[in-house]
Amino acid sequence: MDLKLLRAFVELVDSGHYGKAAAKLCVTQSTLTKQIQALESAVGGVLLERGRHGAKPTALGEVLLAEARPLLAMSGEADARLRRASAGLTGQLDIGFGISMLIAAPALIAGFRQLVPDCQITLNDMASREQHERLLASRLDVGFCRAPEAGGDLSFRPVITEHLALVVPHGVVLPPPDRLDDLNALGFVALAARRGPGLDAQIAAWCAGAGFRPRVIQQADDILTVHAVVAAGLGAALLPWQGVEALGGRARQRRLTGNGASWPVGLCWRTADSNPLLKRFVEHVGQAAGSTPPSPPAPSPRRDGRTS
Repeated sequence: MDLKLLRAFVELVDSGHYGKAAAKLCVTQSTLTKQIQALESAVGGVLLERGRHGAKPTALGEVLLAEARPLLAMSGEADARLRRASAGLTGQLDIGFGISMLIAAPALIAGFRQLVPDCQITLNDMASREQHERLLASRLDVGFCRAPEAGGDLSFRPVITEHLALVVPHGVVLPPPDRLDDLNALGFVALAARRGPGLDAQIAAWCAGAGFRPRVIQQADDILTVHAVVAAGLGAALLPWQGVEALGGRARQRRLTGNGASWPVGLCWRTADSNPLLKRFVEHVGQAAGSTPPSPPAPSPRRDGRTS
């Protein structure tokens, strides 16, 4: 049934007068009359009686009125939801993030939820490569990760600068950068290359520039396990600084410098994705990240191996 005709009928019943109803509907009385006649033809009976006191519904009109009001209310609610969705004020986002954004990502999402409370957000902890793959397969809406390969179908906006960190157990002296070989007696714990190819390549590049080759004695499938093994005193590791800082003081760490020691971590999404909620989220992160102060300089090592 035509909702426009139902809306005209309900407005006429509520107004009780053709002139008043026509004015509210922004149509002429003649047009309103034709609309009511078309509705009566559709339902197969007279819906209104006209008298000295205006237009009143017939028995058939009362039945239609009881059905029309909830239909129009549902239509109005649906229209409102669609308008909010098209404005990016409601919907759902599946968001990925890695350990480097363990603190920053939830804070950015919390700020977005304050601005857009009528949205559903799912967080997924995964490596950058997996985020890129899921984004390309439309199994993820947006991710906080390393920059994707250039020339693809993904867009990237930097949010923070991540750095490599040397991590050792408590009780082990942090050697200066030119004496990292001292730690090879203890040995290094590494993230399996297949689980974090980006970090593996970053470490390899930095080590090549520093002329250092770590003696890897154990591998693990996630950074949390690598960090736990180091905290237990079973080796040293090269890990993302921001991620290690977020894990607390279970180990000792120093941020590294030099070629290959830093890389951008930011927001990644499908360039062609037209989701209004995603666009609003990207804008929010861009504005929030733009007001975030840059990372502090790396602390300089003292002679005893501690950081100042």
